[in-house]
Amino acid sequence: MTFGGIHALGLGANMRRSRGRLFFALAFALIGGAFLGIGGAAVADASPSSTSTPVTTAPTTHVTVPASPPAKAVKLPTVVSGFAATLNQDWRVSVHGCLALRDGVPGSVPSLAGLTIQDAAGPNGPWRPLGGLAKQASTGCGHGGLAFSGVLPARLNYAYYRASYAGGADKAGTGYLGSVSGKVLAWKYGDQISSFAISKRTVAKGGKLTVSGQLRYYSGTWRNHAGQEVLIILRPQGRGTWYWIAKSRTDSAGKFSATFTDPVSATWSAEYTGNSTHLGAIAASKDARLLR
Repeated sequence: MTFGGIHALGLGANMRRSRGRLFFALAFALIGGAFLGIGGAAVADASPSSTSTPVTTAPTTHVTVPASPPAKAVKLPTVVSGFAATLNQDWRVSVHGCLALRDGVPGSVPSLAGLTIQDAAGPNGPWRPLGGLAKQASTGCGHGGLAFSGVLPARLNYAYYRASYAGGADKAGTGYLGSVSGKVLAWKYGDQISSFAISKRTVAKGGKLTVSGQLRYYSGTWRNHAGQEVLIILRPQGRGTWYWIAKSRTDSAGKFSATFTDPVSATWSAEYTGNSTHLGAIAASKDARLLR
């Protein structure tokens, strides 16, 4: 997409400055309900002169043997294995792993409901929920398990991640115990664009505009990030799309600048897209009006 010869560049929405099933039975042994009475045979009087009168013995009451109590509900042990997390330069963390039953347990897990990804600033927590992964198509894995994967917005440039399963039950009532994966560290250097400035707030038609700033990254302290490409970007007034108009490379002090003919009244900023070791960053925005 172009705007008057300006190539479009969509900004990332999350760009920020740094920093087999076991079946159980309820066994009811209903022994009883059986009729234990003595059935109606006629008994005659021994005297030849008497009139024979049939006599019937009355049945006894029903006898019922108490049923066995219901079996205690069983919950099957689960395990989260193969968990991995990777942070990309757009402040998004990609995760994958497998939720399964422990070896030797018959059956399979019913779904990924109750599975969440958590993050923490340190290896021992405190752990905070980052997002769920329940609503996704999944393939089989492990012992009666389901594979999971997803991409979530990251909160920290340096963080530990884990998958936590809260447990649950299937439609038949079989229960599943909760489990937690091992923790994984994922990080990149956090960058920021500081001292961002535009040379004029009002520009005559055909006039020049200079945009400048400084790119730094954090490693114990803020350090100059030299030799990096920075995009000069703009959002035309009344538009929602961002475009880039020029590129500049940072010097040894991390500073950059670019001068060009101002094409339109717009909101201006600068973007560093990051790389394999550094997170992207975007500068604070400033407005400039082009006079007609």
